[in-house]
Amino acid sequence: MKHLPLFLACFACLVGSAAEAPSDATFADLAIAEKRLAAQQAIFDYSRGFPKVTPEAKVWFERVRLAAKSSENPEAQAALGQVLLLDPAYKPLLPLNPKQAQHYDAPEGTTPETKLAELERMLDLHGSPKEYPLPTDALVALAKNEDFIIAQRANRLLRRISPTAAAPILWERMAKLTQRSQIQEVEDEILRLPSGLATKLLLVDPAGMSLAAKAAWARIVSARINGHGKSRLAIQAAMLPLLKGPANELTEAAWAAVPRLFAEADRAVLTEASQGLSERLAPKAKAALEALPAK
Repeated sequence: MKHLPLFLACFACLVGSAAEAPSDATFADLAIAEKRLAAQQAIFDYSRGFPKVTPEAKVWFERVRLAAKSSENPEAQAALGQVLLLDPAYKPLLPLNPKQAQHYDAPEGTTPETKLAELERMLDLHGSPKEYPLPTDALVALAKNEDFIIAQRANRLLRRISPTAAAPILWERMAKLTQRSQIQEVEDEILRLPSGLATKLLLVDPAGMSLAAKAAWARIVSARINGHGKSRLAIQAAMLPLLKGPANELTEAAWAAVPRLFAEADRAVLTEASQGLSERLAPKAKAALEALPAK
């Protein structure tokens, strides 16, 4: 306890020295490279003592602001600029405009691309159909455009507005495409159609399509086929030839669709189709046969 008075005296000295405002000489030291760091630290430490807006804080930071304006040394200006960020009256600017996007006037589209972009924006913001920049018939025309990028974007927007109008266009386009990347984009849109509509318009035979398009057709069959409609038998007949052949995207997709399309009663014909398959494809065929439903 005998050391307590000495400790309190030292603490009082530290508080007193910290509360003392830096002198003009300290500000001048900011322009001297050897003394800049110590001067900046002293000014910074003193500035941290003003957590709230007070008359003293206002006087102090005004002094710092005047020193920053009058200084010709860029290093000193930068140091004082960092100190001014501690001003409790400082209000940082928002990095983003608080005005909401839907309050901006939509641009006047003059090309198919800009009109499609404007329509997509309105759909995302749940705008009124009366304000759409493209009527449905104009969107259908763009969905049949020769440019795949324009047509695909129009197809995507048409699917969101009128799935019934978009479905036949999507199927027709997929049947004509040969590039796998383009076919996969169209396949994604078909799978986003309402399930009942996709099943109703499902092609029963992929004859004439490219290999990638046939594989997409098989995947759609696997995802959407259900029930025992009249078209199911035709789809089964079209799927059987696709089960045979080398291991590739098409045969793998065809075997993946087997448990959804066939039943235990079809095991004999499916077993015959599985004969002579490659080592890569044989396990997939075996798994499909094991997954056959009873009915």
